[in-house]
Formats: sequence, C-alpha cells, structure tokens
Amino acid sequence: MFNSPFIIPVLALSIPIIAIVLRHLRRWQEIDVQAAEAELALRRRFRGFDEIDRRVGDIERYVTSPEFDLNRQLRGLGNKP
Repeated sequence: MFNSPFIIPVLALSIPIIAIVLRHLRRWQEIDVQAAEAELALRRRFRGFDEIDRRVGDIERYVTSPEFDLNRQLRGLGNKP
C-alpha cells in the first residue's frame, strides 16, 4: 500500500505532535468550562439579588397598604414644616 521508506518516520514524528495538539485542546476546553462556571456563579448571585429585591418590594407594598395606615402617616411627615 505505502511503499515509501519515509512513512514510518513521519508517523513516528506525528504521534508526539498530535499529543501536544490534543493537550492544548484539552486545556482550552478546561478554560471554557471554568469561564462557564464563573458565569453560572455570577448569574446565581444576581438571581439571589433579584429575589431579595422582589421580596423587599412585596414587603413595601404590604406595609404601605391602607390596612396599616402607614402610607398616610408617611405622607403626613412629608407635609409637616
């Protein structure tokens, strides 16, 4: 099939080259995974802040509702000299 005398040395030299290339490809994949994990952690953190903000908004609406009469008292404080 291959009658060239250079086929064995070329194959012997290509094995380490392929190993080096694959090692670098694996390293790039690890870097991509680390970046994705960092992005996921950041999204989780901001999702927590959004949840806290939503809860505080719910509490503000509840406390300033007419049931508590706090809304009128706060307006009264703003009108006092």
